[in-house]
Amino acid sequence: MYFFYAENILIDDTIVLDREESRHCIRSLRKKTGDQVYVTDGKGALFVAEITDDNMNQTLLKRIRQTEAPYPKKHHLRMAVSPLKNPDRFEWFVEKAVEIGIDEIIPIVCHRTEKSQLKLERLNRIALAAMKQSMKTVLPKIQVPIKIKDFLYASTEQETKVIAWCETSKEKGIQEILGNSTNISILIGPEGDFTKEEVDLAMGQGFIPVSLGPSRFRTETAAVLACHHAFLTQK
Repeated sequence: MYFFYAENILIDDTIVLDREESRHCIRSLRKKTGDQVYVTDGKGALFVAEITDDNMNQTLLKRIRQTEAPYPKKHHLRMAVSPLKNPDRFEWFVEKAVEIGIDEIIPIVCHRTEKSQLKLERLNRIALAAMKQSMKTVLPKIQVPIKIKDFLYASTEQETKVIAWCETSKEKGIQEILGNSTNISILIGPEGDFTKEEVDLAMGQGFIPVSLGPSRFRTETAAVLACHHAFLTQK
């Protein structure tokens, strides 16, 4: 079961795959005119479509019907996490978080963040590949990096907001706090951790301290673990 991605599927019955998706479909997977495939719009919808033109630079398909996604979303999960000094580790986090089922990634620049520049185009390609590979139908938004204060002041009261840092091993577990929440925001700090001022500011904005377990984790590991815990709260 292979997924392909195309924007604006609901405009009409014709679906157009871009060059990269077309080459994957026609050259790599050897699909041809008349074959049926699955196409997602990255917004939660999944469609069955038939190839009408197997041009490997711009494949055309006819939408047949909408079908149920294998893993429908039951909550909205966004994570604010500091960029890492090693970009490979942040890319690994993005890949795994998308496979688990995240909706939005917000890179936050903290006092101890060592590197704030990210290759967003590359990260979006990684997210797209992970979405299709894991048969998800939501393509997460990866925002441009912002300062932690800007993120905290923009948070809303409608979210269940949690923060994990190195001093939270004795706090309540993240699943206990999240419960059956449908709108979740998770805050994970940089490799040197949050400063006390950042933690106090986050708690002042309604973020609840949570524990991810007795071990001390790398930033990217903590972020993936938090995603997994949030996924497990879905009923």
